[in-house]
Amino acid sequence: MDCINTFENNNINNNNNKNNISEIIKKTVEFVKEEINSYNDPSHDYNHIERVWKLAKNIAQKENYVDPNNSERPTELLELAALLHDVKDHKYLKKGEDENTCSNTIISFLTSNNYPLESAQKIALIVSQISFKNELGNSSTTQLLIESKIVQDADRLDGMVYQAIGAIGIARCFSFGAIKNRPFYGEGTMKLMNSDFKTVDMSQEQYKKQTSPTIDHFYEKLFKLQSLLKTETGKAMGIQRHQFMVDFIKQFNNELNNE
Repeated sequence: MDCINTFENNNINNNNNKNNISEIIKKTVEFVKEEINSYNDPSHDYNHIERVWKLAKNIAQKENYVDPNNSERPTELLELAALLHDVKDHKYLKKGEDENTCSNTIISFLTSNNYPLESAQKIALIVSQISFKNELGNSSTTQLLIESKIVQDADRLDGMVYQAIGAIGIARCFSFGAIKNRPFYGEGTMKLMNSDFKTVDMSQEQYKKQTSPTIDHFYEKLFKLQSLLKTETGKAMGIQRHQFMVDFIKQFNNELNNE
């Protein structure tokens, strides 16, 4: 009887969770699935979006975040930013699209679904602020919105690894390298792997144009992510994930050297 009651209660809770999702969230999920599908890249597919969405909600809860302008749905704006954070990503822009296409697309989609313009503009700003590329071009005094810090940490944590059950961030890195036809390592990779994990300084323009091997990307971006996490929750979650990447590169280096 207890097992049956537990099963029924779980079903009720799951149904309640589905019913609690607002219409704009439901529409955004469908919109994002269609947009992201065109990338044909497992490193930036809807599974990634969903993980970031869940991580952002988790971090928001632990950081006691609420939107003061929406008491009925206090995390809706944050969730929309998490869902939309990879729409019209600069890596997948088509001919005729530019850096403004992302913000314009987000605002157009949301307002066409009767979402307030001011809130739509804020979501577009959040998405622009979480970008690693854009952070390279910002000064250290740039003030991020609290929503930007939460979604940015969620995105970066998914770029590292996923707890102790698997290196999703590493898998995403190699997947992206395969899509871009990049080798695992090159002439300069061994020097990087013997540099005691010293990262590579890059400008925003250099990062946008880089075509280096996949392993090099750890030194250009992934090893920097832990120090760039903004929330206390994100920093705590990042410790284990960073170490997992370090251990992976150590093992990769050992195997290259037949050790």
